[in-house]
Amino acid sequence: MARFSDQIHTLKYLFIAVAAIQLVTAASGTIVALYFAQTGASQEIAALAPAAYSLGFLIGCFYIAGWITSIGHIRAFSAAAAICAAAALLFSVTENEPTLLIVRLMTGVATAGLFAIGDAWISETVDEKSRGRLLAVFAIILGLMSVLSQVLVIVTPDDLNQSFVLMSLLYCLAIVVIAATPSAPPEGKERANVRFKALFQDAPTAALGALTVGIVSTVFMNVVPYRAAVIGIDAADVAIGIAAIYVGRILFLYPLGFVSDRMDRRRVIVVTATVATGALAAFATFATGDSARHSAIVGTPLYIAMLAGLILLGGSMLTLYSLLLAHAMDRTVPVYVASSAVTMLFVFTIGGIAGPLMTSVLSAVFGDAVMGWMLVLAMAVFAGFTAFRIKTVAPAARAEQTHFKATETTSLKSVPTQKR
Repeated sequence: MARFSDQIHTLKYLFIAVAAIQLVTAASGTIVALYFAQTGASQEIAALAPAAYSLGFLIGCFYIAGWITSIGHIRAFSAAAAICAAAALLFSVTENEPTLLIVRLMTGVATAGLFAIGDAWISETVDEKSRGRLLAVFAIILGLMSVLSQVLVIVTPDDLNQSFVLMSLLYCLAIVVIAATPSAPPEGKERANVRFKALFQDAPTAALGALTVGIVSTVFMNVVPYRAAVIGIDAADVAIGIAAIYVGRILFLYPLGFVSDRMDRRRVIVVTATVATGALAAFATFATGDSARHSAIVGTPLYIAMLAGLILLGGSMLTLYSLLLAHAMDRTVPVYVASSAVTMLFVFTIGGIAGPLMTSVLSAVFGDAVMGWMLVLAMAVFAGFTAFRIKTVAPAARAEQTHFKATETTSLKSVPTQKR
């Protein structure tokens, strides 16, 4: 059995390549939103972009990723990254909205393939004893890349075309690194099936939560930056706010997971969802006005309080998926653990499509300001439903609880599989 350090060394090239992909993927949500604001697109169009991306991700994750690995992990990874690089460059040369929506769709397809290949490579290379620790290291790396991703916006605030060029260069870096890796990729394995009805029957809190988090997080991370730019907030300030949200996830994810392993996990989920609801309500209430109001608070204690609120929002909104996945595993028969995890990602991605579409329609009918309150209502309904389930349904038996594990919403493989 290989030592843990040896396994890290074997996968270091893959880690570098996927870290570059995560850096670009996390940055693209902000950059694309700012680009649509810069070109004068409506909020309805800006909301369709993440919907197109999520639809592409759904197609790539569940219908294409398995096919492309048949040509080999390295060639499939390189081809998918090349598609993403070309897509980034297209944003720098055209403002045609239908074309750009198609480009985001294709980016979603290719990105799903990239993360599916990375997950499979890691899961099939390391032994069972080391897998949990290695995936934890991987999750920390991806989290740090999410925070650092906003640097791409900060260093090019006045010319987003430069940001797209930098994104393309990072995709090319990932291709070079993965193509030069001296380690042999593993053989592909069959993927678990989606069990949509069974998930809603066995763990309705997890199922509704995954849908809600998909709706709320996709809209907030991909449409809110557009709204901020439209009212005149600088791109660098928008990026700092998004980075604060990602910092919140890093700070709160493992402490919340640790606590949830030692009690009815739904209690941690309902508190986290309630905090997220409050943070979203504060945002919907105070995130109005124009750039002059924002500029007036920069450097003041109120600005620090705003960043703290965004960290709290990230620590609640972006940690919920991992908590919900662990809860789903608590309620799942061991033989169906992998299928339930795949279904959770499927439901989350459906939310990522539905949320922006709802935003687009509601913005057209009621105006742009309705977006914030739509997110508040969605999270409040979920928190209320979870509280109701706690009162009416007994918690999972202690012996049936899984051990919490940080899980990315790009992963088909990183799932908690060990029962107590």
